[in-house]
Amino acid sequence: MGLCEELKQAAQEQEPLKRQLKVALIISDELEKCGSVCVMVGGSAVEFYTLANYLTRDLDLVANRPDDIKRVMTALGFTNDHGTWYLPEYPQVVVEFPPGPLDGQWDRVEVIQEGDKKVRIISVEDILIDRASAVKYWNDPDEWVKYMMVGHYERIDWNYLTSRAKEMNCDEIITRSKRWARLKRKEIEKEGQ
Repeated sequence: MGLCEELKQAAQEQEPLKRQLKVALIISDELEKCGSVCVMVGGSAVEFYTLANYLTRDLDLVANRPDDIKRVMTALGFTNDHGTWYLPEYPQVVVEFPPGPLDGQWDRVEVIQEGDKKVRIISVEDILIDRASAVKYWNDPDEWVKYMMVGHYERIDWNYLTSRAKEMNCDEIITRSKRWARLKRKEIEKEGQ
């Protein structure tokens, strides 16, 4: 199967999270062939970490070498409209490349591998910081910080998260959300007994 056919097949996936991941795998693989590494961030990462309980329309990728984006996306059949890339025949596939650098640590990104392709996703700790900052500075609701904490409580590196929250001046939101998540986890554990 050719690359464009593979992308069309991915674009037709009915489940939004699976579609996002399949499209991200293809784009990431093509960018990597050019020597560029990209990481899924923003709402796309929240969608991943909440198992599609949070839905976003676009796929957000940060690339370490943005000069390769135009060539790769055009070759894949995407059209650019003021920085937003879309497949004309599949309006449900929308990709954006927010300017870097990655707001997190490269050595902490998650790697999802499917066959010979892989996509990187910002760490749960760094996306928590991103969302907590949105709560503090843009008055976003804190629900997604809390839900991601509940879902990933056992695997979160709390020392790193706490340190990074202090750096970003959103430690109050992280602390409050952690308390809520810990209580919610206890409720869930009681229900499961």
